[in-house]
Amino acid sequence: MKPANANQPAVKRHLKLLPKLLASILVLFFWLGVGLYVYLISLQPQLSGELQLAGLHQEVEVIFDNYGIPHIYGQNEEDVYYALGYVHAQERLFQMEMIRRITTGRLAEILGKDLVKTDRFFRTIGLRHSARRAAAKYLRAAAQPYQKAALAYLAGINQFVAKGQTPVEFTLLGIPKEKFGPRDIYLVLGFMAFGFAEGFRVDPIVAKVHQKLGEEYLKDWVLQWPEGAQKIPVFRSNHPESSARLGYTVHQSLAQLPAAPWLGSNGWVVSADKTESGSVILANDTHMAYTQPSVWYEAHLECPGFSFYGHHVAGVPFGLIGHNRMLAWGLTMFENDDVDYYRERSNPNNPNQVWVDDHWEDLQIRQEIINVKGAEPVTFKVRISRHGPIMNEAEAGIAAVAKAPVSVWWAFNQFPTTALQAAYLLAHASGLGEARQAAALVDVPGVNIMYGDREGNIAWWAAAKLVRRPPHVNSKLFLDGAGGKDEPLGFYKFRENPQSENPPAGFVYSANNQPDEMAGVLYPGYYVPEDRARRIRELLEADTLWTVEATRKMSTDSRSPVTPEVVAEIIRTIANDAVIRQTPLHARALQILREWKGDHDVQAVAPTLYYKLLSCITESTFADELGPEDFQAFVSTHLMKRTLAVIIRNDESRWWDDIHSRDIKETRAKVFTAAFDRTVRELERQLGPDISEWRWGRVHTLTHEHVLGRKWPLDKIFNIGPFPVMGGNEVIANFGFRLSSAGHYPVTFGPAMRTVVDLGDIENSLGVNPTGQSGYFLSPHYGDQASLFNAGQFRKQMMNRPEIQRYQKGTLLLRPE
Repeated sequence: MKPANANQPAVKRHLKLLPKLLASILVLFFWLGVGLYVYLISLQPQLSGELQLAGLHQEVEVIFDNYGIPHIYGQNEEDVYYALGYVHAQERLFQMEMIRRITTGRLAEILGKDLVKTDRFFRTIGLRHSARRAAAKYLRAAAQPYQKAALAYLAGINQFVAKGQTPVEFTLLGIPKEKFGPRDIYLVLGFMAFGFAEGFRVDPIVAKVHQKLGEEYLKDWVLQWPEGAQKIPVFRSNHPESSARLGYTVHQSLAQLPAAPWLGSNGWVVSADKTESGSVILANDTHMAYTQPSVWYEAHLECPGFSFYGHHVAGVPFGLIGHNRMLAWGLTMFENDDVDYYRERSNPNNPNQVWVDDHWEDLQIRQEIINVKGAEPVTFKVRISRHGPIMNEAEAGIAAVAKAPVSVWWAFNQFPTTALQAAYLLAHASGLGEARQAAALVDVPGVNIMYGDREGNIAWWAAAKLVRRPPHVNSKLFLDGAGGKDEPLGFYKFRENPQSENPPAGFVYSANNQPDEMAGVLYPGYYVPEDRARRIRELLEADTLWTVEATRKMSTDSRSPVTPEVVAEIIRTIANDAVIRQTPLHARALQILREWKGDHDVQAVAPTLYYKLLSCITESTFADELGPEDFQAFVSTHLMKRTLAVIIRNDESRWWDDIHSRDIKETRAKVFTAAFDRTVRELERQLGPDISEWRWGRVHTLTHEHVLGRKWPLDKIFNIGPFPVMGGNEVIANFGFRLSSAGHYPVTFGPAMRTVVDLGDIENSLGVNPTGQSGYFLSPHYGDQASLFNAGQFRKQMMNRPEIQRYQKGTLLLRPE
């Protein structure tokens, strides 16, 4: 037997080696870290130096300013757009790829089985087929200037795909780089059109309530514009003619999207007579779901005969918002109704036929295969009637509502869109007439174009192909797909669309509210309530001369004229109930609400109380009848917002009674009282007993989430935020959220940019991005505008070359190969 201490020399030797081993491991990890850092830094977009690129005709100079915005100088328009495509791709290639995968139903390939339902929905609505038809019609050749510019932009993107660095997201998710083609431009336009199409979310919910609960319940929902609410005024000019489960499925799909749909906007233009400078002033902020990177990419383009500063979306060559040296325009969502659902009559002997007028007609059928990361492919069939795809294939639960196949008619699928030509012509327009002609080419998605120019003209055009329906049709319900009486009758002419040019009021505006009638028609849509519209008109009608600084402040105004009225109605209803004064905390909460003027500052307490109270009322009123899934879909719609301000005054509504409490009939007063008591008690538990600490900024926060930042620890790397932010639902500073009785209101959408343009001082226009220009997480421009944006500040949109050179971060020369 060995002595007990026989192994001690070996142990001592090992112990002596341990520090060296640990040191070696640390050195290894250090150099691995250094190598990883060097690799990641090498992926940063190139902002200086020289590149030789195949496809360029002449040299292009790209000057990047101190916020990473490219100012592109070329000798011809094709080269300028080629350069734009290249620099856009080096900052936003992953964003371009995500939009392409959303719209073609290919997310599950890279993100797994949780995205199969989303892919199935987008495969079913057939957006990619419509995009392919538009590309085949309008971008088959490079004959017209817009075609040459668009194809040059694609060539620039593809040059980066072929020669540029592979974005880190592609490596982490195993995405192969693929070239972009003309179809992909129209996919982005289709994605915008889908984001605008509120009917996909609302109509199935309305149909279910109508079928399940009946007219007595449905009549209390504000399906049309409420009487007396603020409409956008029109002013004729004399220019010549130039299923509820499905609703929840769309709600779920939108929540999962790794790119941002459009959800609203503010825009107004003030005439020269109402400004201190004597020039037209335009303001615009588009409202979109927040993701990272941000939606808009700003760029300044210069070549002989063309000078333009614009906001671009990933994959589209032409700025959708912008200004040249003569004019400026902004956009808001029109919110027009361009989606109709049809209940088809199926042949009991052949499920692949439906009845049309007087005969059975074969459905078109296509097979879809969704490849799924880590799982077997999913195969299914899409059946298509004369109206459009049958949505039972996207969500089987819709059959429980309609008891029949339900197809969807969507304007985007009816004709190849000319929106691309409209954007090109707007950027090149020199005055009101040319801009109007460009606006007339906008078909889908429907937008409000806000316009101003150096000649002093102001205008608003509701630009879209507006569907002409039979008078008896209620387009919010499922229509009869068999009899032929509910079919669209065509489209209104552009001159019949709501519009206003140089109105006597001295301003035009849009806040996604209902336009007044033209051609004797109050056009149906999914318009937001009047809150923002009332506040905008209240400010613009004031007897004051507007400046850029005053307009900047107005664009971040957070006062609601409506919420104090809602609060007053609630308090009036429960004023005599002792429950609301049962403790000093209850009494103080009541006082704060009573004195509230509707401001939504981060330090304010009243918004915290109000939205908790409103959430509790909404939940008590609707959740029992709708059920959890449909309720969550409903509270995410404009319909809910329009309904709340009206139903809160309706003492007779059947919605107040809880269908689960058979022996007790709830009244409006009982619902309000219980909600107020619950609000105070739960906020005390959540935020503490000191009511002065119940600040809005503690519960209303903004995080810009990257698709890779949805899980820890990558959220610490890729996300920007969270930040406490001002504003709230339907104020001008529209940082929107979903009502929640949990008492937390993370912002889901809001201003995706802000811009203020004085047409007499174009080179000092202002703008701001919610995070930054870059899509690369290590770029200094990934989030360098966030603090400006959150504080309501702006920076210049520079167009003066000497000034640009003073603030440049680098110059990139692009030479023909």
